[in-house]
Amino acid sequence: MAKKNSPVWVYLTVLLAAMVGLAMTPLAAAQNPAEQNPAMQQGQQQQQSVTATGCLQKATSGSGYQLTDSSTMKTYDLTAASSDVDLSAHVGHTVTVTGTPTAASASSANPSSANPANPSHPSNPASNPAESQAGQQQAQQLSVTNVQVVSNSCGGGIL
Repeated sequence: MAKKNSPVWVYLTVLLAAMVGLAMTPLAAAQNPAEQNPAMQQGQQQQQSVTATGCLQKATSGSGYQLTDSSTMKTYDLTAASSDVDLSAHVGHTVTVTGTPTAASASSANPSSANPANPSHPSNPASNPAESQAGQQQAQQLSVTNVQVVSNSCGGGIL
Protein backbone atom coordinates (compact mmCIF):
# COMPACT_ATOMS: atom_id res chain seq x y z
CA MET A 1 0.00 0.00 0.00
CA ALA A 2 1.11 3.58 -0.65
CA LYS A 3 2.64 5.68 2.09
CA LYS A 4 0.46 8.47 3.59
CA ASN A 5 2.70 11.23 2.22
CA SER A 6 2.95 9.78 -1.30
CA PRO A 7 1.38 11.73 -4.20
CA VAL A 8 -1.23 8.99 -4.76
CA TRP A 9 -2.39 9.20 -1.15
CA VAL A 10 -2.58 13.03 -1.30
CA TYR A 11 -4.51 12.84 -4.59
CA LEU A 12 -7.04 10.36 -3.15
CA THR A 13 -7.50 12.50 -0.01
CA VAL A 14 -8.14 15.67 -2.04
CA LEU A 15 -10.50 13.77 -4.36
CA LEU A 16 -12.49 12.42 -1.41
CA ALA A 17 -12.73 15.88 0.17
CA ALA A 18 -13.95 17.39 -3.13
CA MET A 19 -16.62 14.70 -3.53
CA VAL A 20 -17.90 15.27 0.03
CA GLY A 21 -18.00 19.02 -0.60
CA LEU A 22 -19.95 18.61 -3.84
CA ALA A 23 -22.39 16.23 -2.16
CA MET A 24 -23.10 18.79 0.59
CA THR A 25 -23.77 21.73 -1.79
CA PRO A 26 -27.48 20.95 -2.39
CA LEU A 27 -28.04 20.58 1.34
CA ALA A 28 -26.54 24.00 2.00
CA ALA A 29 -28.64 25.61 -0.74
CA ALA A 30 -31.84 24.06 0.63
CA GLN A 31 -31.39 25.62 4.07
CA ASN A 32 -32.80 29.04 3.08
CA PRO A 33 -33.99 29.21 -0.54
CA ALA A 34 -35.39 32.78 -0.25
CA GLU A 35 -31.96 34.20 0.48
CA GLN A 36 -30.34 32.09 -2.23
CA ASN A 37 -32.57 33.39 -5.03
CA PRO A 38 -33.81 36.99 -4.56
CA ALA A 39 -34.86 37.16 -8.25
CA MET A 40 -37.40 34.39 -7.64
CA GLN A 41 -38.72 36.20 -4.56
CA GLN A 42 -39.14 39.42 -6.57
CA GLY A 43 -40.96 37.48 -9.31
CA GLN A 44 -43.45 36.14 -6.78
CA GLN A 45 -44.17 39.68 -5.56
CA GLN A 46 -44.76 40.84 -9.13
CA GLN A 47 -47.19 37.95 -9.69
CA GLN A 48 -49.31 39.24 -6.82
CA SER A 49 -49.66 42.63 -8.48
CA VAL A 50 -52.86 43.14 -10.50
CA THR A 51 -53.38 45.72 -13.25
CA ALA A 52 -56.85 46.58 -14.58
CA THR A 53 -58.19 49.23 -16.94
CA GLY A 54 -61.77 50.47 -16.91
CA CYS A 55 -64.21 53.10 -15.73
CA LEU A 56 -63.69 54.10 -12.09
CA GLN A 57 -66.96 54.54 -10.23
CA LYS A 58 -68.09 55.16 -6.68
CA ALA A 59 -69.21 51.91 -5.03
CA THR A 60 -72.96 51.46 -4.73
CA SER A 61 -72.58 50.66 -1.04
CA GLY A 62 -69.93 51.80 1.41
CA SER A 63 -67.22 54.35 0.88
CA GLY A 64 -65.10 52.50 -1.66
CA TYR A 65 -64.76 52.49 -5.42
CA GLN A 66 -65.33 49.94 -8.17
CA LEU A 67 -63.75 49.26 -11.52
CA THR A 68 -64.68 46.65 -14.11
CA ASP A 69 -61.70 45.66 -16.23
CA SER A 70 -62.67 46.34 -19.86
CA SER A 71 -60.67 43.39 -21.18
CA THR A 72 -61.61 40.66 -18.67
CA MET A 73 -64.96 42.08 -17.43
CA LYS A 74 -63.79 41.29 -13.88
CA THR A 75 -65.03 43.73 -11.23
CA TYR A 76 -62.74 45.03 -8.50
CA ASP A 77 -63.63 46.74 -5.23
CA LEU A 78 -60.89 49.33 -4.81
CA THR A 79 -59.31 50.96 -1.79
CA ALA A 80 -56.30 53.26 -1.75
CA ALA A 81 -53.15 51.61 -0.41
CA SER A 82 -51.84 54.97 0.84
CA SER A 83 -52.76 58.64 1.01
CA ASP A 84 -50.70 59.19 -2.15
CA VAL A 85 -53.40 57.37 -4.17
CA ASP A 86 -56.44 59.62 -4.73
CA LEU A 87 -59.22 57.54 -6.26
CA SER A 88 -61.92 60.19 -5.66
CA ALA A 89 -60.27 62.55 -8.14
CA HIS A 90 -60.72 60.03 -10.95
CA VAL A 91 -64.37 58.95 -10.56
CA GLY A 92 -65.96 58.90 -14.01
CA HIS A 93 -62.57 58.57 -15.73
CA THR A 94 -61.15 55.60 -17.61
CA VAL A 95 -58.09 54.63 -15.58
CA THR A 96 -55.50 51.91 -15.26
CA VAL A 97 -55.02 50.83 -11.65
CA THR A 98 -52.27 48.67 -10.22
CA GLY A 99 -52.58 47.05 -6.83
CA THR A 100 -52.47 43.94 -4.72
CA PRO A 101 -55.38 41.69 -3.78
CA THR A 102 -56.37 42.06 -0.13
CA ALA A 103 -57.05 39.24 2.32
CA ALA A 104 -60.82 39.74 2.07
CA SER A 105 -60.74 38.84 -1.63
CA ALA A 106 -59.10 35.50 -0.85
CA SER A 107 -61.93 34.52 1.48
CA SER A 108 -64.58 35.57 -1.05
CA ALA A 109 -62.85 33.62 -3.79
CA ASN A 110 -64.20 30.33 -2.42
CA PRO A 111 -67.90 30.84 -1.79
CA SER A 112 -68.61 27.09 -1.92
CA SER A 113 -67.33 26.76 1.63
CA ALA A 114 -70.35 28.68 2.96
CA ASN A 115 -72.17 25.61 4.32
CA PRO A 116 -70.49 22.33 3.34
CA ALA A 117 -72.38 20.33 6.01
CA ASN A 118 -75.79 20.91 4.41
CA PRO A 119 -75.64 21.06 0.60
CA SER A 120 -79.39 21.78 0.32
CA HIS A 121 -79.29 24.73 2.74
CA PRO A 122 -80.17 28.02 0.98
CA SER A 123 -76.94 29.69 2.15
CA ASN A 124 -74.89 27.08 0.28
CA PRO A 125 -74.21 28.31 -3.29
CA ALA A 126 -74.04 24.71 -4.49
CA SER A 127 -77.78 24.36 -3.78
CA ASN A 128 -78.63 27.15 -6.22
CA PRO A 129 -76.64 27.36 -9.49
CA ALA A 130 -77.62 31.02 -10.03
CA GLU A 131 -76.27 31.97 -6.61
CA SER A 132 -73.17 29.89 -7.29
CA GLN A 133 -72.46 31.87 -10.46
CA ALA A 134 -73.06 35.15 -8.65
CA GLY A 135 -70.60 34.10 -5.96
CA GLN A 136 -67.97 33.35 -8.57
CA GLN A 137 -68.49 36.77 -10.14
CA GLN A 138 -68.15 38.55 -6.79
CA ALA A 139 -65.80 41.52 -6.96
CA GLN A 140 -62.19 41.00 -5.95
CA GLN A 141 -60.87 43.52 -3.43
CA LEU A 142 -57.79 45.38 -4.58
CA SER A 143 -55.54 47.72 -2.61
CA VAL A 144 -54.51 50.28 -5.26
CA THR A 145 -50.90 51.45 -5.31
CA ASN A 146 -50.99 53.39 -8.61
CA VAL A 147 -53.63 55.12 -10.78
CA GLN A 148 -53.03 56.34 -14.33
CA VAL A 149 -55.68 58.27 -16.28
CA VAL A 150 -56.38 56.82 -19.72
CA SER A 151 -59.28 59.16 -20.55
CA ASN A 152 -61.14 61.92 -18.68
CA SER A 153 -64.43 60.20 -19.45
CA CYS A 154 -65.94 56.74 -19.55
CA GLY A 155 -67.14 56.84 -23.14
CA GLY A 156 -68.76 53.72 -24.50
CA GLY A 157 -67.39 54.31 -27.98
CA ILE A 158 -69.67 51.63 -29.45
CA LEU A 159 -70.81 52.39 -32.98
